[in-house]
Amino acid sequence: MALDVKNLSITIGSKEIFLDETFGLGDGSKTGLIGKNGAGKTTLLKAILKQIDYHGEIKFDGKAAYFSQHIGIDPTKTVGETLGEKVELHHQNQFEKEMQDIESLIATEEVANDAERLSKLMEKYVELQTKLADQENNSPTNKLKSVLAKLEIKDEWLDQPISSLSTGQRAIISLAQILSSNAEFLLLDEPTNHLDFKRLQILEDFLYNFRGTVLIVTHDRYFLDQVCDTILKIEKGRLIKYNGNYSDYVKSREAAFASQQSAYENELRYLAQEKDKIARLGTGPAKVKQGKYRIKLLEKREVIEKPDMDRSKFKAFIPSSEIQSTWVLDVKDLSIGYTKPLAKNINFSVGVGERVILVGENGIGKSTLFKTIEGRVDALSGEVKLHHQTVLGYVDQELKDLNVHLTLYDEIFAITQDKGRARQQLSLMGFITEEEVSKEISKLSFGEKARLNLLKVLLTKPNLLLLDEPTNHLDIDAREIIENAFLQYDGAILAVSHDKYFIKKIAQRILKISNNSVVQTDWKG
Repeated sequence: MALDVKNLSITIGSKEIFLDETFGLGDGSKTGLIGKNGAGKTTLLKAILKQIDYHGEIKFDGKAAYFSQHIGIDPTKTVGETLGEKVELHHQNQFEKEMQDIESLIATEEVANDAERLSKLMEKYVELQTKLADQENNSPTNKLKSVLAKLEIKDEWLDQPISSLSTGQRAIISLAQILSSNAEFLLLDEPTNHLDFKRLQILEDFLYNFRGTVLIVTHDRYFLDQVCDTILKIEKGRLIKYNGNYSDYVKSREAAFASQQSAYENELRYLAQEKDKIARLGTGPAKVKQGKYRIKLLEKREVIEKPDMDRSKFKAFIPSSEIQSTWVLDVKDLSIGYTKPLAKNINFSVGVGERVILVGENGIGKSTLFKTIEGRVDALSGEVKLHHQTVLGYVDQELKDLNVHLTLYDEIFAITQDKGRARQQLSLMGFITEEEVSKEISKLSFGEKARLNLLKVLLTKPNLLLLDEPTNHLDIDAREIIENAFLQYDGAILAVSHDKYFIKKIAQRILKISNNSVVQTDWKG
C-alpha cells in the first residue's frame, strides 16, 4: 500500500473537514482527487505531508514530492539556480531508529556469540544505511537533463530571473524540479492550471508512464480521463474511492445515485402506505394497541436519507451593458512586450456578442496582450481601439485584484453600496451562508477566490470580458455552471484558455499567438 489513511479527522476553526475517514492507495496508482472548491483537497495533501494538524494515522512509503498551486519558487533567483537546488522531499521511514536498535542488539553478548544472527543483523544494517543515504540525497538526479528537454526548457531561460517568467513558465520550472527528483510518491495540487497544450501532453505522458504513485488535484476533465486509474471524491466530508478514470467515475456515481434515489422513493411509498393503514385502523382499544405497535416498528426502521449528488448549486447570470455597434474591440498593427516585443503586427477585431479564444505556448505573450488591451501595460506600437460604449471587464488569472484582508461581503458591498444586493450577488456565485460571506478572502481556496474575482468583474456589467484562464482553480461543477452562463451571455468574450472542454463548448473563433504574431486557427483540440 503506497498510502494508508486510517480514522482521519481534521477540523479547521469551527469547520469539520473530515471525520474518521479511512482509505488507501495501491503502489503505482494514479489517483485524481476531486471535490467542490473548499471541500478539503489541498488540506488532505498537507495532512499527508504533516503540514497541518490532524487526528488519525497516515502512512506512506518512499519519498514524496509536493507541487503546490501557489508555485512558491524564489523570484529573485535565476532559472538555472532554481533547477540546481534540492527539492524538498518528505518521508516517514524511521531508518535511524531501526539502525540504533540494531546497534544495541549487536552490543549484547547474546548476539555477539550468535554468528548467524549477527550476520543477518549486519546485512540489515548495511541495507538501512543505503536507504538512509538515498533518502537524504534529494539533489537533482540525472533525469534533470531529460526532463528539461521534454518540457522544452530552453538554454536561454537559464540565466533569466524567475520574476521575468510568465505564470505558466514558473509552473513548468517547478514541475521540472519535482519530475526530475527521485521521489516515488507525487502529490500534485493543480499542476495543469497554467500549462499550454504541449506541456499538458508532456505531463500527461510522464505521469502515465511514471512507476511511482500519484495523487493529483485537477479539475481538467480530459486530463483525469487520460491519466487516472482511480478517482478519490471528497463528498460532504467523506472520502469515496471509485475505480477507473473520470468518465468511469461519472457513470458509477450516476448509477449509485439512481439506485439511492429508487431506494429512497420506495421507502417514502412504504412509509406513506403504513401511515395510511395506521390512520384507518379505527379507535377501538385493540386497534389503538395495534397502531402503536406499527408506529414503533416504523420508528425502528433505518432512516434512508434523500440522495444528493453533492453538486454546486449556484446559478450564475452575467448581465451586460447595451452597445449600439457591431464591434467592441479593434486591434491594429499592435506590438506588445516590455524591453523587447513578445509579439508584433497584431491585427484582429471582436464583434458584439462574439466568443473568441486565444491559445499559444507559455510565455509567448497571451497575458501581456490582455494587459495591453486593458491598459495595465503600454503598447510598444500600434493601436488598441475600444468602442466608446464598450464596458471592459478583465479577469486576471493571478487574482491580484482581490483585497485579501477584507471579507467576501465587504469586498462586494464596496461595489454595490447595498446590503441586500451584496448578499444577493454573493449567493449567485454560491456564497450563501453567514459563515461563508463573513470569511476573510485570504482564507478562501483558490477556486473560491476565482469565483469571487469573477463576480467582482461582472458587477460592472461588462459587454466585453477579457478572461485570462477563467476556469483555473474552479471545481468541475463550477466550471460547467460558468460555461453555461457564458453561453447565455449577451456580451463578447475574449479568453485565454488551455481547457479543452471549455474551448470546445465556448469558442466560436480561435486565435493563436504564433511566430510573434496572432493568426486565426482551426484548432480542434
